[in-house]
Amino acid sequence: MAWFINQSLLIILAAFLLGLLVGWLVWGSRRPAPPATDTAAATPLPTEPVRTGPDDLERIEGIGPKMAAALRAAGIHTFGQLAEADDDTRRTAIEAAGLTFAPSLVTWGRQARLLADGDEAGFRELTERLVAGRDVETAAQAQPVGRTR
Repeated sequence: MAWFINQSLLIILAAFLLGLLVGWLVWGSRRPAPPATDTAAATPLPTEPVRTGPDDLERIEGIGPKMAAALRAAGIHTFGQLAEADDDTRRTAIEAAGLTFAPSLVTWGRQARLLADGDEAGFRELTERLVAGRDVETAAQAQPVGRTR
């Protein structure tokens, strides 16, 4: 039994040393790549994902196919463009297409800004508060308390 243990230890030690030798030959001969020194030629990473086409403006509450078409005809194709446009620009765009009724137009900018920034949770939270495209919680807070008669 003692002879078997001695022989096993010798075989285990020989296998370990052989593994070290092979590892040193394989990994020791590799040279690390030289660090890049030309930092001026490096292209900066984009700050937001590159879009390959117009955004789906119909995701915004109150914008249906006709409203989206009217906005696109006025040159508004992305959530960012819609967020940057003021209410008069949006109203002019839909009136130019022969549309007149857009009660939710005042919330389009906030909805579009959230989508342009990629804030899906904020967009979902805002749209859950909307009734017919209007923010009823904000409107209720802005109204002054009337006198009781």
